[in-house]
Amino acid sequence: MNKKMLIGSLALSLGLVSAGSGALAASPAVGIEGVRTVAVSAPGKEGPATINNLTVRSVIPLVVHAKALYTYASRGGNEYKPELFTYKTLEYRYLSSDLGTKQQLMNYIKKAYTHNAAAFYVQTQFLEYNGRMAQVHADLGNTLDYTKATARMISKTAQAAVFELTVPSEGSDGVTETITVKLKKVSGYWRIDMSPDTLF
Repeated sequence: MNKKMLIGSLALSLGLVSAGSGALAASPAVGIEGVRTVAVSAPGKEGPATINNLTVRSVIPLVVHAKALYTYASRGGNEYKPELFTYKTLEYRYLSSDLGTKQQLMNYIKKAYTHNAAAFYVQTQFLEYNGRMAQVHADLGNTLDYTKATARMISKTAQAAVFELTVPSEGSDGVTETITVKLKKVSGYWRIDMSPDTLF
């Protein structure tokens, strides 16, 4: 018995099994959906990208995730000192190597957006130059705090949904903005069906 417990603890500490797997299996069928909703918003996981039950609560982590992807791509990735060049009188920067090709950039954006939304964003906001992806060298600012947003469902079918988000600004001035978010289901998971630059 002790040997079994030791092996179980070792497997758990090495991440070979999930701590919640036994608890989830023992849960009644009614409670599983609630457990899944909590799990998808856990930080550090691919959680928000795997939401299949879209509600006023689960849409917020997905939008926060989508904003993080947009912010990362819009600042050129992880380059602290970007490689700059001039093209048609504008200064551009190459994207970091993890977003360096069109396919890499598309795959990254599609973690939260539909294919059409990602394609429009990549086509209109980036430049493919010498086989690498680049963008105009500029900073963008958005002072809205999506982590504190509240959502209201406008419409929802099995494959499409529209939510209205009330998003406060990052300061404590009490100013909020109303944002409309359109979503579609892709391969069983919800994705934002709007180009990131039009949403944020």
